[in-house]
Amino acid sequence: MKFFNKAFFLSVFIFCSCLIFAQNKVPFGVVKAEEGYAMVRVHKEDYRKIVDKIRMRKGDVFFYVKPAPGETDWIWIKYPEKEEIPKPFVRYDSLTKEGMVNKERIAYVDQLPKFTPSKSKNGKSLIFTDDTNQKIPTNERTKVIIDIYPSNASYRKQEKDSEGNIIKIDKVKTWGIGKELPEGLTEIKSIRVQQPGRGSVFVREAIKNMFQPTMDFDKVAVSSIDKDHIFLYMINGSGEHRYTTLWTIKEGKVISQIIFSNPE
Repeated sequence: MKFFNKAFFLSVFIFCSCLIFAQNKVPFGVVKAEEGYAMVRVHKEDYRKIVDKIRMRKGDVFFYVKPAPGETDWIWIKYPEKEEIPKPFVRYDSLTKEGMVNKERIAYVDQLPKFTPSKSKNGKSLIFTDDTNQKIPTNERTKVIIDIYPSNASYRKQEKDSEGNIIKIDKVKTWGIGKELPEGLTEIKSIRVQQPGRGSVFVREAIKNMFQPTMDFDKVAVSSIDKDHIFLYMINGSGEHRYTTLWTIKEGKVISQIIFSNPE
């Protein structure tokens, strides 16, 4: 699988900064079509030459790149290649597919209705509550809770690259750190979904080695299309170790994550 490199993301973010961040905090979109799907026009070389059409389902997430050249109703996107046999959860740190999708069939994740943010009394958990329907009793409203605690990474097995950067801990890729583990290092310990009649704790693979998570509500939010399609996004770390991630929660359970480095 081809990984996004730093140069790619720098070029994308520089080129698109006026297009994306003027309106969007994170460059993610989601299929919201009432029909339940959207068709992606797949091109090769000449963007006007359609070589395939891919059906994306309601709730599928993609990375917004730019307006399609010469088009007013279409945008250019990148999205992950899904396996033929779906897994319960998958983390994507590369997006190998690209094409055009009609703007009328999508929404930007950070412009969807948002949950109300708050913090726990001990200040270690971020709580997001769905207050969009005031008729629902407070204790029955959907919540997403992120628990952030000091990390024990210093006691775990590290792997470094030729330049001395910590690239894996316990054989899993790391995010938000460099050559050394900083003092006061924190990480996501758990993410919980609470919904009437259903809910779950994120599988370990969905939060593994995500260091220096933000506590700033300007950089983390939960939004949704409906109760079955919820999206949690965060901009974590800082400087050259900043990274952006988005989780898709479907019917109360996390099913996928997109994560990539985007240095400041």
